[in-house]
Amino acid sequence: MTTQSVSAICKGASGKIYTFENTSVTDGTTFVELQSGPSPYSLTAQSLGDYAQNDTITHALVTAQTNAGAAKIDFGGETVATVAVTAFGVTSEMKPLYRPLRIEPGMTLKVATHVVATTQYYLAVETGSQSHVFAATSSGANTYDLTSVNTGQDIGRVIKGSIQAAYFTGPQDTTAAPAGAIFVNGAGQPLGFCPLSGSSKQQPCYSMGLNIAVDLNMKAQVVADA
Repeated sequence: MTTQSVSAICKGASGKIYTFENTSVTDGTTFVELQSGPSPYSLTAQSLGDYAQNDTITHALVTAQTNAGAAKIDFGGETVATVAVTAFGVTSEMKPLYRPLRIEPGMTLKVATHVVATTQYYLAVETGSQSHVFAATSSGANTYDLTSVNTGQDIGRVIKGSIQAAYFTGPQDTTAAPAGAIFVNGAGQPLGFCPLSGSSKQQPCYSMGLNIAVDLNMKAQVVADA
């Protein structure tokens, strides 16, 4: 298995900057925690909840060495924020969190990375009150459901209300239409879309103002060609 070095920056409402790193994130595995570092900015490795305790994070960016899938902040087994990702050499700006987040002990900052020639897809979504990441791994040309990285459930079983913002990452060389994540109802009718980004070529951006109403039977899908 290949590994990458990953760093992160968080900005607090206090004006403080918090730095994080993990110098050996294994590609293609489940989400891995980033802890405070490197020296001299942080002398001990701490989780987000201890390092930035009681501050409110307004902006954050996770940067992978070559290719990032998605990043998130977890608390008590739930995802409480998604975080923008990028790769070295293509970063343009630190992104604001969709909702500012007050940091409490127990919160962790996590990332998933993959190689450029990947078959893994990650969809990070935000509603007015929820944050979540969904994923799929393709094994050939087909349509795949993106399911929760926390519970394995479809999007309609996890998200309540309307999706307002999202980013979607995956293979850069896919030629399958429509080159993004499709949101479909129980009858298979498309009701929403989020374009695909390859983080090693350009910094993925949140698609804003999506206003995708989610019902119990909704699925998020990707059409893969490999």
